[in-house]
Amino acid sequence: MTAQTIDQLLLENQRLRHLLAEAEDTLRALRAGEVDAILVETDREQVYTLDTANKPYQLLVEQMPLGAASFTTDGIILHGNRRFASLLGRSLETLVGKSIYDFLAVESRATFESLLRDVQAAEVRAEVTLQRGDGTLVPAYLGVSALREGPLGMCLVMTDLTEQKRYVELQGAQEALREADRRKNEFVAILAHELRNPLGPIRNAARILKLKGPQDPELRTPIEMIERQTEQLARLLDDLLDVSRISRGALEMRQERVTVSDVVDASVDACHEELQERGVSLRVGLPTEPTELVADRARLIQVLWNLINNAAKYTPSGGKIELTAMVSDCTLVLSVRDNGIGIPPDKLTDIFDLFAQVDRSGEREGGLGIGLTLVRQIVTLHGGSIEARSEGIGRGSEFIVTLPVVTTAAPAPATGPVSGPAAAPRRILVVDDNQDAVESLAVLLQIAGHDVHKALDGEAAIALAQQVRPDVVLLDLGMPKVSGYEVARRIREHPWGKQMILVALSGWGQADERIRTQAAGFDAHLVKPVAPEALNQLLATTPARSRESAAP
Repeated sequence: MTAQTIDQLLLENQRLRHLLAEAEDTLRALRAGEVDAILVETDREQVYTLDTANKPYQLLVEQMPLGAASFTTDGIILHGNRRFASLLGRSLETLVGKSIYDFLAVESRATFESLLRDVQAAEVRAEVTLQRGDGTLVPAYLGVSALREGPLGMCLVMTDLTEQKRYVELQGAQEALREADRRKNEFVAILAHELRNPLGPIRNAARILKLKGPQDPELRTPIEMIERQTEQLARLLDDLLDVSRISRGALEMRQERVTVSDVVDASVDACHEELQERGVSLRVGLPTEPTELVADRARLIQVLWNLINNAAKYTPSGGKIELTAMVSDCTLVLSVRDNGIGIPPDKLTDIFDLFAQVDRSGEREGGLGIGLTLVRQIVTLHGGSIEARSEGIGRGSEFIVTLPVVTTAAPAPATGPVSGPAAAPRRILVVDDNQDAVESLAVLLQIAGHDVHKALDGEAAIALAQQVRPDVVLLDLGMPKVSGYEVARRIREHPWGKQMILVALSGWGQADERIRTQAAGFDAHLVKPVAPEALNQLLATTPARSRESAAP
């Protein structure tokens, strides 16, 4: 090798060492953040600045709705965006250089330590609680990753969970309210059912005393008093159950054509004794022309009875109530006006709230506070409206109900129940686990001329039905061990039981229960306490069925 060749190799080696040194210096400067721009020599000289290269990412981090920060492996904060500082309730300048553990609730620090131990293997996530500068706590969801290049350590992204937590809590509260409402309705239904059971024997006993007891006028007065009060209690139970049904959307409506005069007359008759007892007079004004509605007759009577009864409660003895009806533009306008103690103007809207008892005179009147709530719901279900008016305390009050009237021709409207002829003597089996209910109803039926047999449980009822082959079985549904439904099914399985008339007796009276009784083979359904008139009408109108075999 010539000396010239050796000199060339030495020069090339020196040049390459110089280039390597420059490259190493450039990398060191880049790592240290000492480079602001890079000049690339090409056909067209071009400058790349590190600031413009990273700016879109910096803007993204600064504007993102999540908190973001970088920190060392021992938790010292190096950088954070504005959302990170906002979540911690501090300025960014006060955060840099501080330990992130200072801003974690005590119970979350162990969780964060666990994240740092696991972060080298993969990105890790967990829910923690942050502690803001003012001491308030913020639930947050963290995602932590290790920085793969350089000695910076870790980066995290955090999401504020406050709204999500509030939403979950709200959902839980709503579910709790729904469950409480369901349990309330269930309790009301059970309460009404349990109160109906003793009410039946009381009503029956009062009727027996009236029919067969001594004719001493001093005794007839308390007997009639018992009858009136049991009727009042039965109406209160009906209202209580109806409010429960309305809240569940299960109120049963039986629409038919009815006349306004029939509904008003029935309502006035129902209130007569209450008005007489309170010493309040009632004047009724009806349209001169017959007016018809498509409505549930019993429910409309319930509406007017509640309104008249409410007016009587707040009208002193010697006061007056006016019930008027008029038709205007295919709308029936019913008004119940009194000259009683009136209603404070600020309570006119509250008066229809459930269980509301507006203090009008400093003394609370009786009642459950559900009558006007029920009235409004029934009127609304009929497509109508109700409004309360009063000029204040001592100025009386007025309730105005509007309902659509019938404008097209149709079959004659139905009228209220009338007392029919006495039922022909039947052989009747009465079944109930309440002995007082069985005995009192049996006595009433015997007074009416029927041949009555009694059973106190389901098994005894089936055996007795097979033995005496009754025409009619009055069967309580809620018996222990063998229910009324099961008794009916088992009776219908036998040839001798297929033609018997089975009547369900129940304290519930709900629509789904009527469906169940029909499926079990019952012919009719009566709600306790059974009115003697209703039972007599059922027995008188139900045709006697020819049995396949006579009683032995």
